[in-house]
Amino acid sequence: MIQRTQGSARKSALVGGLGISVMLALGTTVASAAPKPAPKVSPAPVNCPAEEGVTPTSITLGFFSPKTGPAAANFAGGEEAAKLRIAQENAKGGIFGRKIQMIGYDDQASAATQVTVANKAMTNDHVFGIVMTSANDAAFPTFKAANLPVTGFNVLAMSTDRNTFSVTGPPSPGVIATAVFERLKATGATKIALIAHNSPSAAAGMINTSKANQVINAMTQSLLIVDEPQGAHDATSTALRVKQSGADAAYMSMYVDGVVSISQALAQQGVSLKGVVGAGVIDPAIIAKAAGPLEGMIGTTYGTIPVGVPGHPAMRTFVNGMKAAGLNPYSATPPVAYAATDLMIEGLKRAGKCLTRASFVDNLRKVTSFDAHGLIPQKVSFQPGVTPMGTPNNCSWYIQVKNGVPVPDKAPTCGKLVNTTTMAVVS
Repeated sequence: MIQRTQGSARKSALVGGLGISVMLALGTTVASAAPKPAPKVSPAPVNCPAEEGVTPTSITLGFFSPKTGPAAANFAGGEEAAKLRIAQENAKGGIFGRKIQMIGYDDQASAATQVTVANKAMTNDHVFGIVMTSANDAAFPTFKAANLPVTGFNVLAMSTDRNTFSVTGPPSPGVIATAVFERLKATGATKIALIAHNSPSAAAGMINTSKANQVINAMTQSLLIVDEPQGAHDATSTALRVKQSGADAAYMSMYVDGVVSISQALAQQGVSLKGVVGAGVIDPAIIAKAAGPLEGMIGTTYGTIPVGVPGHPAMRTFVNGMKAAGLNPYSATPPVAYAATDLMIEGLKRAGKCLTRASFVDNLRKVTSFDAHGLIPQKVSFQPGVTPMGTPNNCSWYIQVKNGVPVPDKAPTCGKLVNTTTMAVVS
């Protein structure tokens, strides 16, 4: 699997560089992110009520992601990006004088493992909250019972649990955006194959995407696959199903290595599609290694703007910080992990000097215009809207592979929001 080989090598480099990442972030990156000298910060009062993970001088957070297992390559770099954002904030004095520390946990994208490490994080390490980039949501009932704050990107629990916040806008099992169809229609394609791997979020999302397509009659659906394995799989068999369906477009929501292997298999079968959207395909190194089969592909981030879009200072700060620490800013997970950590920091600030989980959740639920300082292509509201947890985003910012290079679109593509229960357009 091409992406796994590339990702594993990158992951080794990331782990090797992690020991110096915070030092480099402090010494090199923060100059652009924080004023010098650091502003005076009022220390937190020492007589605040006791709260898990909080002392007068520190706040302990956890970071959940798959470091090993079939999803590891896809999520490589997320923890390092999160810790970079923490280092930048600590360099400015922390949160009301409290320095943030972050502990990384390997959930392996496995339900059983995630529950085990969640209990360790809460019981042994006494974390205040969690930043998460993972394809699994098995531990969310545990987090909900403790009102433990969680920030991250779309898993199904973020559509129902008040203590959870998706940095890319609240997902919903019953509301889906149609931007992907708008982007594919621009290629002239008319018949689409929808392919998702078998994680609960990806499968449910693709089923709803299929329903939304029926509501707006965007394209003729020729194939729907929602059980593609997350690890090793028969890409040739999937490519043959696409070929036999007569599709002239495809939308693949799966790990990047799966998108690459199916694209290669399609090329081997002589299948030429007018438009292909591949989730997470934005890394120049992966595109170059895969070579021809990805030419023309429309890639998506995991909800942030792409690297390379001009006029976004927050993205420059992220990219410069990652590069200074010897880390790769171009893969799909690091930008959204950095943004999700920025959302956690926003919640900590809004909670006040006497930080509690309740004050964090209550105050972050009042926010109506969060965009991670410009890293998200549209403002996010966490107040009740289209869903009780807010209004899902309906815009995505794509890239397209041209001459082997990912070129960002000039602007985000926006679609409609469709309620797949009532089968009505809601926004």
